[in-house]
Amino acid sequence: MSRTPALFRRLPGQARIALVAGVTALVLFGAGAWWLFRHVRADAYRTTYNRAYELSVQLADQAAAGKEILGDPLRGWPLIEIDRAGRTVAAAGGTQDLAGLPALLPPPPAPPPRRATGGTQRGTVHVGAVDERDHDRFHRPDGTLKPPPVSDTSAEQKALIAHRQAHVLAHSTMTVFATAVHTPADACRLPTEADGSCRSTLYVLVPPGDAERAAAPLRTPLTAGVPLAALLVAALAWTAARRSLRPVEAIRREVAEITDTSLDRRVPVPDARDPVRRLALTTNTTLDRLETAVERQRRFVADASHELRSPVAALRYELETALAHPETVDAHETLRHALTATRRVQALTEDLLLLARPDRPDDPAAHSLVDLAGLAAELVHEYHHRGHPVSLRTAPDRAPVRGDGAQLHRLLRNLLDNAVRHARTAVVVDVTTDGRTHTVTVHNDGTPLAPDAYELVFERFTRLDEARTRDAGGSGLGLAIARDIAERHHGTLTARSGHPRPGTTFTLTLPGPPDTAR
Repeated sequence: MSRTPALFRRLPGQARIALVAGVTALVLFGAGAWWLFRHVRADAYRTTYNRAYELSVQLADQAAAGKEILGDPLRGWPLIEIDRAGRTVAAAGGTQDLAGLPALLPPPPAPPPRRATGGTQRGTVHVGAVDERDHDRFHRPDGTLKPPPVSDTSAEQKALIAHRQAHVLAHSTMTVFATAVHTPADACRLPTEADGSCRSTLYVLVPPGDAERAAAPLRTPLTAGVPLAALLVAALAWTAARRSLRPVEAIRREVAEITDTSLDRRVPVPDARDPVRRLALTTNTTLDRLETAVERQRRFVADASHELRSPVAALRYELETALAHPETVDAHETLRHALTATRRVQALTEDLLLLARPDRPDDPAAHSLVDLAGLAAELVHEYHHRGHPVSLRTAPDRAPVRGDGAQLHRLLRNLLDNAVRHARTAVVVDVTTDGRTHTVTVHNDGTPLAPDAYELVFERFTRLDEARTRDAGGSGLGLAIARDIAERHHGTLTARSGHPRPGTTFTLTLPGPPDTAR
């Protein structure tokens, strides 16, 4: 028994659904069929007993009128009339050939006081064996019953039919309806009373299985139909489950075909608003993050191999020259150049690692509350103290955002470094807020950017002024890092020139925390 759940869990999903649906349908249909059969069977018994009651009343009226009882004209039900002296007045349907039947019948009901017939009472009787004193008359030499007649209606053939009916009734329990009969003297053939009248009891026996035969036509259709209906339900459940799992199989095939060279592929999203659609959307979102992570890794490898080659080669050249010709090289100057190259390699490596790092949504620092206005004021004061023409024109008392304070500090510092590098006379910083979003603009009055360079400046290692030396122009990663940090904080960073003042304006927009907005 303990292995059954394990085996069930190993079945395919559509097989489990079909099995559960089939078993459920079998139980429900079986219960419905059982109830229907019981209802039809009970109705058949009720109809049979009602007919037996009506037949008893009808035949009792005939007997009270002195008419000869010929039996049931429709079904040939067994009946017997016994007077108070114990004599059999009339018999039909095989009762005349049942041994000791009068003694087995229920007691006669009370005689009617002023009517010809009394009330009909219902009881049961268990009949015994067949009276075989005339065995040779009704049986063949081999002991079997003689065949029934076809059309001959002689007394002998009627007796043969009655004997065969007695064999059907033998050793069975039947329902019997008893009716008291009073026949007046002028119609009585065998008087039992002093006034010449007759008192007797009419018994109508309901044949065994008569009501069962009425309900029997339902037994075979229900017995065969319920399993077939359950199988049909299981097949429909199997088909429906397979059709509903087709999108899952399509998702599986698509994911199996995705490699590191085809990360741009996505799984199909079904139209139905169901868990399969949510699975497809989640899978595509995961593939988006995976593609972004792999792209960052590829960029890191490409950028590192491209940008680190020159400073490392220059450092190596300086050191090899100093070792090869120590008498012609100024040691102090060589070490100073080597230290400058080392610092540049270190700064470049840190920038590349910053761009290549994955998102860390579970990092507590990424959910800290940072005052953007205070951060801008702090940096403006630092740059102004260092002699740069940087000023803070407008700022609210507070501009709180959720994020990593160190990264936001790096973002604003990169914007100010870029502005100071390109400004002619001044750099102006503005911080504004509408309660839901906070905006920081950094404007420099240097050479305006061309419209086609608005997005180009945020690409890695972009240097628009080719005459600028590498040391003066920076590594080309500052603005790329700034936009990356802005996007990680669900914000935007854009560049525009000429409006409303000459020069270039960088605009940073970050959403405020929801609780602060409320």
